[in-house]
Amino acid sequence: MALDASAAVGAGRPEDYVLSPAAHAAELQASAPELAALLMHSRLTELARQFEEADAEALAAQRRFRTWMGRANRAVLATATGSALVMAIGLLEPSLGAATKPLLIGFALLSVGCGAFASMALYQVKQGRLLEDWMTARARAETHRLSYFTAVVNESADPLDVRLEQLKLEYFRRYQLDLEIAFYRNRRNDHRRSSERTLTIAAASVLVASVASGAAGILGALATEWAALGALAVFGAALQSFAAAQEGVGQDRRNAERYQRTLEALRSLRARLDDVRTAVAGGSRPALVEYVAAVQDQISLEHRQWLDAAESTQAAVGRLEEALKGTVPRTDRP
Repeated sequence: MALDASAAVGAGRPEDYVLSPAAHAAELQASAPELAALLMHSRLTELARQFEEADAEALAAQRRFRTWMGRANRAVLATATGSALVMAIGLLEPSLGAATKPLLIGFALLSVGCGAFASMALYQVKQGRLLEDWMTARARAETHRLSYFTAVVNESADPLDVRLEQLKLEYFRRYQLDLEIAFYRNRRNDHRRSSERTLTIAAASVLVASVASGAAGILGALATEWAALGALAVFGAALQSFAAAQEGVGQDRRNAERYQRTLEALRSLRARLDDVRTAVAGGSRPALVEYVAAVQDQISLEHRQWLDAAESTQAAVGRLEEALKGTVPRTDRP
């Protein structure tokens, strides 16, 4: 009976993340008419509609936040790079001659312009409350998704319809449990790759800064022009700050670890699925309710941890502002 119910609902597909009771009901009409009829209840269709709207709003808010933060971080790096070039040009005046002044003015203006744009982008992020809007919209969307599956399970027939209870379990398995397992596995891998890229950038920046500082100190004693290598040290420090901001905003290392823990917890619950199938086939409705609640609790716990991580992201925005303050270009020469 359990295998029959599982086959009736079917295996998961990538598009399962879209909650569409009407589409689900149409697909299940032939193999599971009892479940198809249940899914067309107005309460379930309304919860699915609310999730769809909140999910679209959350995705749009995420794009706005990441777009403006990415612009701000790149602009801060460009500002620091311009400042480093201004310093290098000042030290290279004996070699550059008459070209020194135009280059100084040009790179100074470029640095100031990038700094102004970075300030504007950070203002947009903070005063527009882009992070808060994203977090609020995502929390609302996930609440609606959890509420939808809880409502599906709580719809009961009198007398108890064991076949329908089995179908509800398989529906939850396909559209929530298996989907969330795939989501956490994929996002864990994405965050790991992003964290590794950021670490590579940070390590390269430390190498550049160290070599440039040492070379500028040694060679600068032989000729003043060699001191211009110190500009590379400034650039290396700016690149390190850029990588730190990327990690602070993305929270890649922290998210990868958190998603791994949630993935392991959901896989452990997935391993108990056959036990729950047997219990439900035997007429135990509480087994279905408790199993769904256990899975939902793990997902809710991860959501709460994700919201807590917003404080670290907000701190990264503050650090980026501080980094911007230290990139004012100088046109004077030592």
